[in-house]
Amino acid sequence: MKTSILVDTDIIIQYLKTGKGVLPTAYEKYTMFISAATYTELLSSKTFNDNNLEKEVLEFVDKYFNVKEISKDIAHHAAKLVREHELNLTVSYIASTALTQEMELLTEDLKTFNKIPGIKFIQL
Repeated sequence: MKTSILVDTDIIIQYLKTGKGVLPTAYEKYTMFISAATYTELLSSKTFNDNNLEKEVLEFVDKYFNVKEISKDIAHHAAKLVREHELNLTVSYIASTALTQEMELLTEDLKTFNKIPGIKFIQL
């Protein structure tokens, strides 16, 4: 059984834009999850005013990722992260999901996430 990891938005966007990056390697090695905040962030791009492109991205997400809903516990923990570390809500939800679900995070945004105690990172 594969280990579960949480994938940050930047990793997915890099792959969707270039077809390159660590995502294929991560898919081979891990069961990949995203936060519901990442799901929202991906679909909030004005690029997806094109319904066909939005449909393709939805199918991509459904095929390769499991979405972790934002539970009351995740939301509560995220609120603490916003207060204590002056993070935006999206980052705090992603970090809180990783921490409360005890998942390692795959991200290239180490500068932001390194501020948060307890986050463990996947390096590929």
